Amino acid sequence: MTGLDPTYAALLRRLRELHGSENVLTAAEDLYVYSHAGPMAVERVPGPVAVVRAEPRHRDPLGGAVEPGLLVVRLTEPHLAPSDGPYLLLDDVEAMSLAELEEAITVRKRREEESRAAKKSMGSASLYAVALIQSKEGFRLEPDAGYCVVHRFLGAETYSAKGRLLLCRGLASGDLAASERLVDSVYSCTACGQCYGQHTQSPLEINNAIVEARHRIVSQGRQPAICGPLKRNLLERGNPMGLEPEDRTLWYEDVAEEFPYYGNSVLYWPGCTTSYRLPEAVKATAKVLAHAGVDFGVLGDRERCCGLALYLLGQWEEARAYASRLAEELGEAGLGTLVTSCAGCYYAFKRVYPGLGAAPAFKVMHTSELYQGLLRDGSLPPMRGKEVYMWHDPCDLGRHSHVYEPPRRVLGAIRGAKLVDPVLSGEHSVCCGAGGGLWMYNETLASKVAEQKVREAVPEGVSCVVTGCPTCVLKMRLAAGAHRPGLRVADLSEVIAERLEP
Repeated sequence: MTGLDPTYAALLRRLRELHGSENVLTAAEDLYVYSHAGPMAVERVPGPVAVVRAEPRHRDPLGGAVEPGLLVVRLTEPHLAPSDGPYLLLDDVEAMSLAELEEAITVRKRREEESRAAKKSMGSASLYAVALIQSKEGFRLEPDAGYCVVHRFLGAETYSAKGRLLLCRGLASGDLAASERLVDSVYSCTACGQCYGQHTQSPLEINNAIVEARHRIVSQGRQPAICGPLKRNLLERGNPMGLEPEDRTLWYEDVAEEFPYYGNSVLYWPGCTTSYRLPEAVKATAKVLAHAGVDFGVLGDRERCCGLALYLLGQWEEARAYASRLAEELGEAGLGTLVTSCAGCYYAFKRVYPGLGAAPAFKVMHTSELYQGLLRDGSLPPMRGKEVYMWHDPCDLGRHSHVYEPPRRVLGAIRGAKLVDPVLSGEHSVCCGAGGGLWMYNETLASKVAEQKVREAVPEGVSCVVTGCPTCVLKMRLAAGAHRPGLRVADLSEVIAERLEP
């Protein structure tokens, strides 16, 4: 598909001079993506000679350049690609902004409410049941409406939700090889699951297709360079960062010494990122648990990574062996309940391990779930505060694990404080940019997503963004420091610990 007719060589040179080489697409992967149309992109049409990415409403995107017999088609105009001749495709579609996404979700919710009210007035239970099934969002999923948190920064449709899904499909069917372009698109993804999730009550979980495609890429020996050292670090040093195992408790030695785990009712599992980079969250969690009288302990420097990074980056064989060994070791230690303040660890133990054939024999809880129970049974006292909070739903805890209400109920129990829940929250929460291994693969892109989050998805008036994921805390803190001075970002345990009497 990259073997272009020499007739168009001069045209392509002119277009590259006008728009830049990065905006004149001729790679097989790009043309493959742009040659699919229709609902869920199942319709294959003849591919264009090339795709030119131009600004919307560009007066003369070809700069006066035309070729006899070459039809020019705009992506913004409904069309069927010509079957009897070559054509040039102009991608003049502007990536959806968060404001537009918020408006689309608001409109959908309003129409949904109106539709349900109308159906209830039908009077017949049987007619209502049929109408309700037909009204499910999956029946009216728009073909190219999937929102991608990184698309606006990368531009080409090859890096959109639709594009990645098509690349995964092409890789699985053998239509495409694991080329450098395809690998970059598949790994430039936060695997957040938002892309089509905002349109359904049961998200399509396209993030699973992304991770499976990464596994195929690894199987073909085409994984990114980062995969090798990350795997070695995790297997040899017990953390993906390659830090010294004995330094895991360096910044919370007091907690490790006072609360060692020796068969306690609860094992508190901070996780790698929390231990090495957010020790204040470890101390805060220990304070809350101790105040509530929970019989808990920590493994300290005996703890090691949950192994989620292996799974996310496509190294499934290593992930499966690692998960089986760790789940067995923890089970043999007589573990009854594991509580973690890391959304990634929670997702790994709760959902990924069972999928790898290593379902834990112990109960897994997020700190927000435990705190909700402690408040309910009176183990935690009434709390007071005056801040305006917003709960940020980490992708691994929210969309991937469906834990939405516990943290909101915990924050809602702080008397005098206000909890803001904007449209882009819950299942529609915007990723912080660190998910899916993107922080390791492309830190610059991850930072841009985090900046977008704090600038556009946190309403004015919010004084503190609270979350339950250490990478979310760290990424948003950096972005807030640069772009939202005064906006605090904290782990849930930090907020609760502050509200307790000394």
